[in-house]
Amino acid sequence: MAKMDKAASIAVDDIIKSPAVTVTVSRINFLKPIHNGDIFIIYTEITAIGTSSITIYVSVEVKNMDTNEQYEVTSAEFKFVAIDKKGKPVNVRSVLRKDIAEDIKTLL
Repeated sequence: MAKMDKAASIAVDDIIKSPAVTVTVSRINFLKPIHNGDIFIIYTEITAIGTSSITIYVSVEVKNMDTNEQYEVTSAEFKFVAIDKKGKPVNVRSVLRKDIAEDIKTLL
């Protein structure tokens, strides 16, 4: 789960110029185990932007090196809150990077 949180935080860092903290993890689904030798890939998607929060869907997939099969093993929803230097929530729109993707802009 720590790697999922890190991947989600990288997605947040890509769109805001402010620190952000994880406030909730929900809808966590453990679908299949990860075995020794499996390679896992983490995908993130920003699904919502609130006043001070950003919600990210995180999916972990495994690539089995013997069969070359790739399948989802875990997913969860992470919510982050943008904060200032004192740890107080800030408006996400005030700390957005200028070069965010068009699909993210549609969430504003």
